[in-house]
Amino acid sequence: MKLKHKPVEQNSMEFIHVKRMNQPYLGYNWHYHEEFELIYFLEGQGIRIVGDHISDFKKGELVLVGAWLPHLWRHDLKEAEEKEADFIVIKFRRSFDQINLFALPELSSINGLLKRAARGLFFSQKTKNKVHDLILQMAASEGTKKLILLLEVLSVLALEEELMLLSSPEFIRPLEASGEDRLQKVINYIFNNHHRNISLEEIAEIACMTPPAFCRFFKKRTNKTFSHFLNEFRIGKSCQLLLNSKKSIKQICYEVGFNSLTNFNRTFKSFKAITPSAFRKNFKKHY
Repeated sequence: MKLKHKPVEQNSMEFIHVKRMNQPYLGYNWHYHEEFELIYFLEGQGIRIVGDHISDFKKGELVLVGAWLPHLWRHDLKEAEEKEADFIVIKFRRSFDQINLFALPELSSINGLLKRAARGLFFSQKTKNKVHDLILQMAASEGTKKLILLLEVLSVLALEEELMLLSSPEFIRPLEASGEDRLQKVINYIFNNHHRNISLEEIAEIACMTPPAFCRFFKKRTNKTFSHFLNEFRIGKSCQLLLNSKKSIKQICYEVGFNSLTNFNRTFKSFKAITPSAFRKNFKKHY
């Protein structure tokens, strides 16, 4: 898995690109691009990485990713309960033909929203409900109507009162894709082997580095230690299984790579501020 720069969509005469897709969204490439990306999941669940933020995602999620911010949504059809992902992706640029639409005084609130999107923005259920129909309309619109709907959607998002910033302010966006292949090889290895013990020596060998050099490299690129990143990934995966399977907590503990139930419960609570059993119970209470 390589960090890839994705150029502006092929039709350069369009300011806004909207696609609705229904497919197993594997998301093998952690990538970035000069466009802003608003992604809305109608169905699907998996792992999300935005900058140095990593967590589980599920249907109903609405996230705005800023320009040049690396991101990845990975949806794996491994559990019997999982469905294909149905999602809408809206991409747009700040400027078109050197004209910055969002510099207009009337759009100052949207301009502020786009500045905050540099860290990735997660929107509340309340706000998502307000823009649900607008986003569906956008997926079926063309021309002027599409632009009007985009401004309507962004105007609503700019009023969000429960906004959650995803990536930390310390995360450094890559200046170029070259030199990042080693990190993507490591991330891909974690995706495929998180269910078993991965030693520092083993992962350093995957990166073709000594353990001390790897630790410095990984912390600089992700703003996290390797053990923290791995645990965060495992907890994200466990959240999916807690919500979307009938497996016991003990089964889930070992399936995502923890070697004891006590360690799993302690680590889960450190990341989610709640126990796995309470997490599952709270979800069932609301759905």
